[in-house]
Amino acid sequence: MMKRKIFKYRLVYYLAVITSLIFFLISAFSIFALFENFSILSLLLVGLSIIVNSFAFINLLEKYDKAVLFLNSGLVLNIIFSGYYVVLGFLSKGWNMIATYPHFKFFVLFIVILIIVNMFKIKQDKGINEIEEIGKHND
Repeated sequence: MMKRKIFKYRLVYYLAVITSLIFFLISAFSIFALFENFSILSLLLVGLSIIVNSFAFINLLEKYDKAVLFLNSGLVLNIIFSGYYVVLGFLSKGWNMIATYPHFKFFVLFIVILIIVNMFKIKQDKGINEIEEIGKHND
């Protein structure tokens, strides 16, 4: 029985699973922040984040074809969220204080994870099915 692979290396798969689990837990616990400062926009963003990150985590565990798409969506959402705070920190403190700002470090980390995940994903050939090609000569 052939194992389904999403990434070329197992370490990248574990990085993706751990990242999606952490994003899911962060988005799930961010519901508690809604009790302090409630707004419809934050409720929609937290709900969208929970849905995307839960789909990413489940699809990665089951190794479905759309797992990388959901993981990329979750990463882009978190890059946008942390990028917003990086821009606010840059406008208020300038370049000198931005490197020590924790949102900047997460912003860079999310971009690096996004690049690693997309570099090592396996591209599926949807047009060729190996089982149907058995016994046929392709000269």
